[in-house]
Amino acid sequence: MILKKIKLNNIRSYEHQEIEFPLGSTLLSGDIGSGKTSILLGIEFALFGLQPGQRGNSLLRNGAKEGSVEIEFEVEEKKIIIVRTLKRGKSITQDSCSLTVDNETREISVTELKNFVLDLLKYPSEFSKKQNLLYKFTVYTPQEEMKSIILEDPETRINTLRHIFGIDKYKRILENVSFVEGKIREE
Repeated sequence: MILKKIKLNNIRSYEHQEIEFPLGSTLLSGDIGSGKTSILLGIEFALFGLQPGQRGNSLLRNGAKEGSVEIEFEVEEKKIIIVRTLKRGKSITQDSCSLTVDNETREISVTELKNFVLDLLKYPSEFSKKQNLLYKFTVYTPQEEMKSIILEDPETRINTLRHIFGIDKYKRILENVSFVEGKIREE
């Protein structure tokens, strides 16, 4: 995935902001509260929508009735543009989504868009029903959450990291191989 551009409208500290990403690696730096995390949360929201347990008021700018994130990127030589909106009513909810692939735009449901992105980025399909830790911890790490992982006991820490990187299945494979090996030795 090559990120090209993001537009944030009424997202956290940004009223209206467009950021173009140059080709290559990008480092976001700045003082605390300067909006680095807002950009990353905007990318996460554009790709995956509100995550389970995440509330819309953590993204929508205080006092704003609506907001949106538009992200433009390339995957496998396809130009993709995703637009997701938030709307304030009794609560703040995802309002609409659109997907443009190579200049062909269509309205799409929140769930369909998340599944499209997971498939496009070749993420495991099980992420469609739960919080997408793989993206969060491989692209950016929320300030206090990595500290909580590091301070865990070694077994919990390694299991968490295995889950984040989608390699926990290899632990199960190793355990199954050990079990089968034991049975073969017994015979």
